[in-house]
Amino acid sequence: MVSITASSGADAREAQVFWLRPNRALSLRGVRRVAAALVAYVMLVALASSLAGNAYAPLFALFVAAAVAVAFTLVWRRGQRGERITLSDQALEIARFPAAGPSLRLQPYWVRVRLQPGHHGPRLTLVSHGRTVEIGAFLGEEERETVRCQLQDRLTRLRQPPHLRPPAE
Repeated sequence: MVSITASSGADAREAQVFWLRPNRALSLRGVRRVAAALVAYVMLVALASSLAGNAYAPLFALFVAAAVAVAFTLVWRRGQRGERITLSDQALEIARFPAAGPSLRLQPYWVRVRLQPGHHGPRLTLVSHGRTVEIGAFLGEEERETVRCQLQDRLTRLRQPPHLRPPAE
C-alpha cells in the first residue's frame, strides 16, 4: 500500500498537492529490532561454531552483521523517496524526494494523464508537448489507477472556465 495524500485549500483557485510515498511495513524502531535479532542469531551461531572448533566463525559473523546493517540501512533510505505533485492554475509541478534534480513544471492545460504499458505493468505518465514523464513508479497497479483518476478529475476541473467549475471537494 502506498500513501497518496491529496490536499487543497478552501478556495478552488488554490494549489492542490498530491503526495506519493511508499508505505512502510515497519517503523525505524521495528527495522532496528529485526536487524538486531538477525545479528544476534548470527553471533549465537558463530559462538556455537567457534566452540565446536571453527576458528573463523566469529570473523565471518562480523562480516555478516555488517552486511545486514548496510542492507537494512539501504532499504530504509530507499523507502524515504516520494513525489509531490502540485497542481495550480499556472503550473503542474513535480518534485521528487530526495531531490533528484530540479522540479519539473508543465502547463496544466496541455497535460494528459496516461497509463501506458510497461515491462512490470502499466506506467503512470504525464504527457505534455511531446514530453513523457513517469510518476509513481513505486505504486502498485490499483494505486496508479487511483492517482490517474484523481489527477484527471482535477485537471478536467481546472480546464473549465472559473465560473463553470464545480465547488472543490
